[in-house]
Amino acid sequence: MAHKDERGTVSAVGLAVLTVILLLGLAAAAFMRNGADLAVEYEREMQLRLAAESAVETAAAKLERDASAYGVPPARNQRKRITEEVLKENVPVGADIELHVVLEGSDAREPENVLKVTAAAIDKSGMRIPDGENWERAKIVRARMEKKEKDNRYVWQRWY
Repeated sequence: MAHKDERGTVSAVGLAVLTVILLLGLAAAAFMRNGADLAVEYEREMQLRLAAESAVETAAAKLERDASAYGVPPARNQRKRITEEVLKENVPVGADIELHVVLEGSDAREPENVLKVTAAAIDKSGMRIPDGENWERAKIVRARMEKKEKDNRYVWQRWY
């Protein structure tokens, strides 16, 4: 038989157990929602990265065939925008991605026969990470190429 001061103990313990189960359920729901958000963010980052890499590889392949494929290459410390020419070659770009492709001449530390191909894929979808800042999400990819005079073409050196 229960003592007078023990009445309601089972109800209190049951309520505590129910509260713990409810909190665990809420934590699991929040974890699942955050996981889905992270997957969407990762997918967008990959779309940007792949668009930029594809643009660099497309431009580099054309320069490997012919050094003057995009006209006169830029001089030392100069830039030449070739976005439209690269996009005409069917570079796959996802929805709401703005692509910029630039050829850059060598800088003072490098030999004059070096050419850099740079592509920037910028997210224009309006999706923002809720961190209080208004960052514009983008991925930039660069490649270094070196001109071989005897073949009048550039040879791929490396990513950086």
